[in-house]
Amino acid sequence: MLGASMAGLGAARALSNHYAHVTLVERDDLGGAIEPRKGVPQGSHGHGLLPSGYRILDAYFPGMMAGLVGAGALTGDLTHDVLWYQHGGWKLRADSGLGSIVVSRPLLEHAVCERVRALPNVTLLAGHDVDEPVFDAGSGRVRAARIRNRASGERRDLAADLVVDATGRGSRSPRWLASWGFDEPASSEVRIDVGYASAQFERRPGDLHGAITAVVASTPPGASRLGFVLAAEGGRWTVTVAGSVSDHPPTELDAWRRFARSLPSGEVFEIVKDREPLGAFSTYRFAANRRSHYEKMARFPRGYLVLGDAICSFNPIYAQGMSVALAEAKALDECLAAGDDELTRRFFARAAGITAGPWTIATGEDLLYPQVEGTRPPGFALISRYMARAHRAARKDRVVLKRFFEVASLLAPPTAMMAPRIAWRVLLGGVGKAPVSPRRQAA
Repeated sequence: MLGASMAGLGAARALSNHYAHVTLVERDDLGGAIEPRKGVPQGSHGHGLLPSGYRILDAYFPGMMAGLVGAGALTGDLTHDVLWYQHGGWKLRADSGLGSIVVSRPLLEHAVCERVRALPNVTLLAGHDVDEPVFDAGSGRVRAARIRNRASGERRDLAADLVVDATGRGSRSPRWLASWGFDEPASSEVRIDVGYASAQFERRPGDLHGAITAVVASTPPGASRLGFVLAAEGGRWTVTVAGSVSDHPPTELDAWRRFARSLPSGEVFEIVKDREPLGAFSTYRFAANRRSHYEKMARFPRGYLVLGDAICSFNPIYAQGMSVALAEAKALDECLAAGDDELTRRFFARAAGITAGPWTIATGEDLLYPQVEGTRPPGFALISRYMARAHRAARKDRVVLKRFFEVASLLAPPTAMMAPRIAWRVLLGGVGKAPVSPRRQAA
């Protein structure tokens, strides 16, 4: 298993159900303090674990979520305990039955890592680089991973029945495949050029009308700025402001506050206007949504798979990455439970199905900016108008609200928004009464 971010950790847990021994190779040192690390460059920013990812982790690691709450994480309902300002208005604040957890990425990843490394058949090799998988042309399969100890420089080959690449956006799998005589996978890309700037602030009673998170989204094509506030352990808020299509926030405090004040609603600015940050600003840049179509390859080496951001990475403002990676890990578990015949074909087909929905969601929003290059699918303008109307309907209609967030949480496909029961409510403009503010509504 190459890489120990959320994709690699989830996959290692899945593999532990099927192999006598699983070795997890990671370049970073994972034995230190619970803090952002080099291999997860966005780790200091706000992260969302969608209900789909929450359910997978909760099933794989019983009791872990309660432990995180004991360490200061907060749980809540995705639409009752989270404030959502999207497409020019506040979503209805009502129970949806979609539970999740709000916790910093370093603490969440640490908790998962500790449980994975406690599995009796899993070994973690931290502080090791992956030079390359070892491909045997005679058998047409990958038979080992060549690794290097970062401290000593010692190289060795780890024999393996299956090598899984979860090294993220920087995956060298396309290059390795070409060197072994295979084609590189076809790829899709939608450039969005998002920039983040985040800091920690004190959390105070009464903030965000009692909510645990607030999301103030931009409304393309006319607005490119957004912000979100997420509770973190230690009585903190993680506050992130961001801008798409090169409209990046500054990191000088007064200028950063002005950027926060320019958002279309004032909830983010209210948190930061008179509080000092608890540390330095962190920044992050994301250039493009990128998808590699391994499912379309006619030939692929046996004993080798690719997973997580190494297959598909999304604009992070939609908070899909961790949950998609965990869904792929669960799919790998299920594919192996059915046997290893044609494992490559079956897994990549499952992974393509998992990534299709979130890719449609992320790129569909990004392509609303006219300066974003990419092929708009047939009916794009009509679907975009329908979804804008769905956003407005979800300001007052509990049925539309729940379905929208089931889709956003990857628990239902995007086509579920077009179901007759939903479509007629959307076309009516929603059924119910919209609140005048994001304060807590009756359940």
